[in-house]
Amino acid sequence: MEIVKFSEFTASELTRLWNEGFKGYAFDMTLGVDAFIKRIPENQLSLDASVAICDQGKPVGFVMSGFRTVDGRLTAWNGGTGIIPEYRGKGIGKQLIAGALNVYREKGAEAALLEALSENEPAIKLYAKMGYRWIGDLRFYEQKEGLQTDVFAGDAAEAYRFRLGLPQDIQRFKLPVGDMPWQTHWENIVNGESVIATDANGGVAGYALFKRVMGADGELQSIILYQCRTVKASGEEAAGLLKALLSHVYAPLDHNVVRRAINLPLSETTLVRIMEDAGFKTTVNQVHMKLELTP
Repeated sequence: MEIVKFSEFTASELTRLWNEGFKGYAFDMTLGVDAFIKRIPENQLSLDASVAICDQGKPVGFVMSGFRTVDGRLTAWNGGTGIIPEYRGKGIGKQLIAGALNVYREKGAEAALLEALSENEPAIKLYAKMGYRWIGDLRFYEQKEGLQTDVFAGDAAEAYRFRLGLPQDIQRFKLPVGDMPWQTHWENIVNGESVIATDANGGVAGYALFKRVMGADGELQSIILYQCRTVKASGEEAAGLLKALLSHVYAPLDHNVVRRAINLPLSETTLVRIMEDAGFKTTVNQVHMKLELTP
């Protein structure tokens, strides 16, 4: 078995490997060549940092990876791992992950992050053996019916000013990112939006990152929430501000579109409670794992 960088393969070869590697996965991950190519820059993945494991020159498994500076530390993340069916259960996963970690270290990364489906126990055990540790649970939510117009009602809307903008607008506040899942970072939200709440003194009080998805006819089809956070508020004040932010994200509330939340950390208990009280249902559970690459 040999570890080979993605940059050595054609787009068609890599697309085929991706589709074969995800056969039998919990979700249909099938991509065409164009969609596969598009995914790389949109998720800031690197062909030179992504690796395949080959059996006599044939690629049979892969780890796609990207890098980003998070709170001053170069951080790598796993943007997709797969092994084609006939090579699963043969112990090559350890060699594959080790190859990816070697690339991370070569690039100077200080930490590595990944998410895995909660029910994928073999993968979670493998990552743990390779040094990753659990740092939290994540959940995808979905709500397909129109919301009641008062579902996020409260007094917070009167206490703050709300401004719509772009995801990158939150950069100027220099807020810590911490261990937020990589897919929810502003850099990953292509064609997304932000809503920023400021207090009476002009200080940032909270924000949300989201995307509206339009159909070919220009009509709104879905709204996806990536982050919804307060900066200083706590308790009932925080709950009120989160509701006010969500009312902007998911507007118009009585419009019958699909509303989703991606990789919401369950440690954000107030937000979780608000979402579930509003009728959002769980669609996916994931574990969030991290490996410190430097002492």
